[in-house]
This record gives sequence, structure tokens and C-alpha cells, in this order.
Amino acid sequence: MKSRKNERGAVLLTTLLLMTVMAALAVAIMDDIRFAVKRAAGVQIAEQLDWYMRGGEAFAENWLQINGADNQIGFAQIVLAREAIVFPLGDDGEEQDAESGDMQILISDGRNCFNVNQLANEQTNEITRQRLADLLEFLEFDELQSENLAASIQDWVDGDIIPEQGGAEDLTYTAKNPPYHAANTLMMDITELRAIEGITEDIYVRMQPFLCASADMKANKINLNTLHPEQWPLLAILFDRDEGEDDEEVQVAKAVIAQRPLAGYETVGAVWALPVVADLELRGAGQDMTDVKTDLVNLEIIVRRGEQTRRQQASFSLSGEAGARLLSRRGAY
Repeated sequence: MKSRKNERGAVLLTTLLLMTVMAALAVAIMDDIRFAVKRAAGVQIAEQLDWYMRGGEAFAENWLQINGADNQIGFAQIVLAREAIVFPLGDDGEEQDAESGDMQILISDGRNCFNVNQLANEQTNEITRQRLADLLEFLEFDELQSENLAASIQDWVDGDIIPEQGGAEDLTYTAKNPPYHAANTLMMDITELRAIEGITEDIYVRMQPFLCASADMKANKINLNTLHPEQWPLLAILFDRDEGEDDEEVQVAKAVIAQRPLAGYETVGAVWALPVVADLELRGAGQDMTDVKTDLVNLEIIVRRGEQTRRQQASFSLSGEAGARLLSRRGAY
């Protein structure tokens, strides 16, 4: 009898042990299944975000194709409004849920910035470097720091290996840890500034909104009709004179933006004929660096779906004949 009781006890323990193991395996399998389902849903949402991104880009391109080049007034009003075009991404008639979201398209004028790549032009780089230094002074960098930063940026994009006064070339960069070389070619993206000697994160954040890296060495023609009030330094450097106080140029630049008609200025000449500008006695200097229309549009597309967010930046060229043409696109963070 005792042997049978022991056998029944062993069977019971074995059964309980098997049930415990099977329960643990079942839990592990269910966890794997839940993870796989969640991963599949994440991949599906990521694919949806990509298609939404392409759709937003196609919508913007189509709108620019129809309205951009021939409706500069409407384009300027959209830029100045600084309001994103928003498309809800939920099912019609249903409440917003965890998988709902939206797509936002922000439009800006791609010409309202200082093209640092023009510093690579050997024929004009001295004048350009001084103009960049003036811009940095308007951004409240001191004179010496402004000149050194401008020189370092020029050394990064020009084709030689001889440092400008206050600048930096390979000798400076190869001494870093890890070492690297100056690019000595045009910047592909303005974020390259972070690799340049003397440009810290704080300095980059202060200067980046006013700088850009176009695909050529030409100076951007500032669009007088899409300048935001805080972008006055881009205009003030065009009013800069060898003599006189900088405060006067600042006030004139701010006045030009403040006095802009609702429909914008019709011509560049109309701006230079304003009394506040005429008093500077510029004799037309700077007119060739401004315009009342643009041929370059920047888009920032932001798509949110569930817990995922995707950003993309795209640039389009505008012309009356060719319409809108995609120049570049890249992910943004």
C-alpha cells in the first residue's frame, strides 16, 4: 500500500511539473506571437507613413505646378502665414484612435538664406566672407568671432588647403580625436557646419536658420515679399555700407519688412525708392541680390500615425515654363 501511495505521489508531481513547463512554454509562445503581431503592425504603419509622405509630396508638387510660378502673391501669403496644411489620417466618421494621426505640410521660401557655398567662388569670396561676418554680427556674435567663423566656413568649402586668417584647414582637423579632413568642396547640407572648427551646438542653433547650402556658388536672391520680421539680418547686410552706423541699416531693413503692402512689393525698384532706403544713398547697390518672387521652395512634411512620426524635407525649383521640379529630398529628425 505504501509503494502504491508513493507511486501516485510521483505521478502527481510529474504531472504538475509537466503542466508547469507547458504553461511556461505557452506563455513564451504567446509573448512571441504578441511581439510578432506588434512588429507586423509597426512595419505596416511604417509602410503607410512612407506612402503618406509620397502622397504629401505629390500633392505639394501638383499645387506648385499649377499655382507656384504664376501665383507668387498666393505663395507669399502661405509662407508668411506659417500655418501648416493639415490632412487628418483617420477613417471618416470615426473617432480618433491609437492608429489615427495627421500629415502636415510646411512651406518656406528656399531663397531666404545665405548660401555658404558662394564662399567657394575665388573671385568674390572676400566680399562674401565679409558679408557673412556682417550677418553673424547682426546675430549678436562679436566682431572677432564673426570674422573667425566666416573664415573657417570659407576654408571648409574652398578648394585650397591654405587657411584664411582666423580660419581652419587640415592641420586643425587632423589634430582632433578622431582626426578628419576639411571638405574643401561645396557643402551638401548645412548640417556640415557642425564639423567646422569653432561651431558648437549653441552657435549652430543660432546661425542655422539664416544659412543654407545650395548646389551652386551663386548668391541667393532674397525674396522681399516672403521675408519674416525676424529675418531682417538677411536684408540688413545688403544695406551695409563702409561708413555709418549698423543701427541705421537694421532699422531700415525692419522698416522695409514692416511697410510691405499686403499684396507685396511689385518690383525691387519700388523698395529702393522708399524714403528710408533712399536716405542710405545706396545708388542701387544690392538690388541685384533681391527679388519679389522665388524660384526655390522648401517643404517639410510631417506624418504622425499611432506612436510613429516621420519627417521629410524636399526642395522644388519653380519656373514658368517647366513648373515645379523636385530637386532633393531627405529625412529630417
